[in-house]
Amino acid sequence: MKLKIEMKKRTHKGVILDISPGRFDGGAATFATAFVDEEDPHTTYLFYAGAEDTKWSHTSIGLATSKDGINFRKTDELNPIIEDQRASFCSKQALTPAVTKVGSHFYMVLSGRPSSMGGRRVGVACADDPRGPWRIIGELIRPETYWEGNSIDLGPSITKVNETEFIVYYSNVTNRLPLSFVFGPRFLLRKIGILKLNIRSSSNIEAYRFEGNPLQHLNGPKGSWNESLFCPGYLRIQDAHYLFPSASTYSAGSPYKQYIGMITGVSPYFEKPQQIGVLIDGQAEKKEIIPAIRSQIALDTPCPCVRKNKLYLYYAVMDRADRIWKTALTIFNIK
Repeated sequence: MKLKIEMKKRTHKGVILDISPGRFDGGAATFATAFVDEEDPHTTYLFYAGAEDTKWSHTSIGLATSKDGINFRKTDELNPIIEDQRASFCSKQALTPAVTKVGSHFYMVLSGRPSSMGGRRVGVACADDPRGPWRIIGELIRPETYWEGNSIDLGPSITKVNETEFIVYYSNVTNRLPLSFVFGPRFLLRKIGILKLNIRSSSNIEAYRFEGNPLQHLNGPKGSWNESLFCPGYLRIQDAHYLFPSASTYSAGSPYKQYIGMITGVSPYFEKPQQIGVLIDGQAEKKEIIPAIRSQIALDTPCPCVRKNKLYLYYAVMDRADRIWKTALTIFNIK
């Protein structure tokens, strides 16, 4: 079964999760993942990164819930939901969460920074209930290979291979400087990698990189819409696989043109993609997403969720004029 998105039959709902001035998410409410527990199919849990200010001096994970997937209420009585970030891999920043359930426990894979000087790495937290409390387990990987640069972060989806094996998509945030100026591009070039997880229990989690990293065959040539790809969401319907990457043309200079794409494949590794195309053109559709936008739009972390015969695509959005990251929603008709 293949997913056919009716491109012209889309509804931009715009910003569905905004900041709360004076609270932990007063500077950003963004990089969200939508999670639905099979035992509670009528509730959509939206886990997101909340920043104190637009400089991201400190970030933690918040939670909002909805019964219709459109109107969300922040769980202010619980937020932020990470019980204790101190002395952990994400003590300075906790962001880009992705959530899954294994047995009776919930696991959150997220990126984080331990200090102002350190780059982002990837770790995991655990809870007995999606509302928490969430306990930080620890770091899984940190950037090591050349393509990963000095910092990595996550896409919002976790792909289930079997009862204990999972796939998480991640990407580099920076180039490996200063060598990239000598041997590589003089502009930011982002690629997608795959992290494999084996979750047997909260005390027995293995993480290892896919041997085919990075998936650079998904990137387009310099100047193309998919020159850089990052933080993708994922969807599977029967034997068909769909990757929803953020994309940018950094080589053209600021303000950067950004997009959300869709890639189809026959496996979650996308070794031989069947189709690669634009789903949302930020430059062309920015006023439909943010009507009062004053500058170029920024897009990130697209997270797909199917409800009945519609594709709900949640994604991070920012007006570069105020640099406040929020969460937006676009709904597509599908067949």
